[in-house]
Amino acid sequence: MTFDLDALNDWCLAITRRVAFAGVIAMLAIALITTADVLLRWLANAPIHGLNEIVGMGMAVAVAATLPAGASQRVNLTIDLLQDRISERALAWLKVGGALLLLVFYALLAWRIGVYAQKLQARGAETIFVQMPLAPFVWTIAAFVAVSALVQTVALFSTVGYAIVGVAGPGGWSIGPAGDAPPDRAPAVRVDGRLVFAVGLVIIAAAAIALLAIHGSLGALTVFARGHPILFSSIILLLLWVMLIMYVPLAAVMGLLGLVAGIVFLGLEPALTVLGNESVQFLTNPSVAVLPMFLMMGSFAVAAGMSGDVYDLAHKLLAHFRGGLALATVGGCAGFGALTGSSLATVATIGRVAMPEMVSRGYARGLAAGTVAAGGTLGALVPPSIPLVFYALLTESSIGQLFVAAVVPAVIAVTFYLAAISIYVRLNPDAAPAQKERANWTETLQAFRRAWAAIALLIVVVGAIYTGICTETEAAAIGAGGAFIAALARGKITRSTFLQVMGETTATTALIYLIIIGVLTFSFAMGVTGLPQQMTAFVSSLNLAPVIVLTVILLVYLALGAIMDSNTVMFVTIPIVTPLITGMGYDLVWWGIINLIVLETGLITPPFGIHLFVLKSIAGADVPLGAVYRGVLPFVCADLLKLLLLVLFPAIVLWLPSTMIH
Repeated sequence: MTFDLDALNDWCLAITRRVAFAGVIAMLAIALITTADVLLRWLANAPIHGLNEIVGMGMAVAVAATLPAGASQRVNLTIDLLQDRISERALAWLKVGGALLLLVFYALLAWRIGVYAQKLQARGAETIFVQMPLAPFVWTIAAFVAVSALVQTVALFSTVGYAIVGVAGPGGWSIGPAGDAPPDRAPAVRVDGRLVFAVGLVIIAAAAIALLAIHGSLGALTVFARGHPILFSSIILLLLWVMLIMYVPLAAVMGLLGLVAGIVFLGLEPALTVLGNESVQFLTNPSVAVLPMFLMMGSFAVAAGMSGDVYDLAHKLLAHFRGGLALATVGGCAGFGALTGSSLATVATIGRVAMPEMVSRGYARGLAAGTVAAGGTLGALVPPSIPLVFYALLTESSIGQLFVAAVVPAVIAVTFYLAAISIYVRLNPDAAPAQKERANWTETLQAFRRAWAAIALLIVVVGAIYTGICTETEAAAIGAGGAFIAALARGKITRSTFLQVMGETTATTALIYLIIIGVLTFSFAMGVTGLPQQMTAFVSSLNLAPVIVLTVILLVYLALGAIMDSNTVMFVTIPIVTPLITGMGYDLVWWGIINLIVLETGLITPPFGIHLFVLKSIAGADVPLGAVYRGVLPFVCADLLKLLLLVLFPAIVLWLPSTMIH
């Protein structure tokens, strides 16, 4: 008996994607209803009663609906350091281990959310204003997570099949260019179904035995951990990196290790209760709706052509200067990044347009590549920023304050990049063609008319947050609803574009929310172990100036950002580093901006910056990697100068948030 592994994967994907699309359509409906509520409040002082509670519960179910599709699409954040260093067969078996641990995490999560739903039902819990029963919503969330566990079981058996025949099989998704399309699948593979089933059952049975063994040794492990908390925490951190390198998905690594640490310090039942309760409370928090709303806003804005309009306007305004197309590319990156909130998406998209354009007009290839690579980092900094939403959710900071705090650093970043280009072309006249004639006012006005919708949308979103007219969730809903209406008005909503937006939102939502649940579990456990407090006390005992400790941390971040995806670094380090930063007296909002800037600088730092390799893949063989390195160096210097300025003068970051209307 043989079966086609690809056909099995396609069957799961077809079913779960329909469920996920329904969830994303519900998110869009919530965005439009929220936009209507804001308008009713402004114009008629008649808001929809209890909408905040409806949004919280509805978004929780809609997000949960994307998780089965995430499991079937393998949307897992993994580290590929071993990708080209071990055989394909060994890589395939590492993926089996990762798939197994992810299955365990899904199963535990579904079980504990179900237990929480049972408790809510037993006491008849309701929302405060609308008095909706909570249990049905939480039961639905538990059901979707349970379905995800079943789909992950299929994924496990499929991965075992690929491993048996020595093929690595489908990979996982990451946050960035890989988020634009699913990973390439391995060629169609047929394998003996009975063998796959037998091996899969053996692996699951071995995992069950291992869990029982861990349960049986909890007493000894608890004694050791409580007697040597720092050593135990260090072992947990070491295991975290080892498991990540061994291709275990980030969500499973942090969730399971956090659960183990919680069990040995709190006990089995309390730690499991924290897993279920905290996950539900996180999912049902209305602020959680911000992330998928902004993701949807970016996808619809790109579909509507708004990003291209912003780039064209920047070109009309700046192209007459020497190096004007490079200057316009920086401006276009800032505008595109403001719409999408993603740095790697900005590099990948703008790079495909700007690189050929600059090279064909006589720009040095290194300058062209460096401009796009550096300009892409603006995608994460210019608000609304997706990485800042991650940071806010993980540290319980104000999303609105972070967005407003990013405005001045973003202006400084754009200014420094424009200055770097101007100095570069002045010192190297051959790097850019001579100045071209200024666009006439008619052309500029036409470009502005095309770009006004994008500009207005960004002003409304950020301005509403700054003035306190809207909450962050309402502003995100306005952004998503406005981008959808703009795409609809321009006739850009076709079946294919709508499905593309739905697919992008599904994949990224499923990826991010599972990771955040894992990180929150790990963060809670680290707090219980006392490691952050011990680290803070140790640093204090060294009697070093906080700025020296901060400098060391920033250098480590710069190195990590140069070899790893910045989102991965943020997820892994926040539970450990953030308490240390606040313990030294630094502001959480300020640290969020600094954290993001240093990681984004790492993305363009030679020799391993990810943006450099993305640009190299876009440019092809015509642009040597050495040319990319040379082209990006002026921008790295500009970034380091900007970072130094913001570290020495925190008021630059914190002044604007202090003027917000609450």
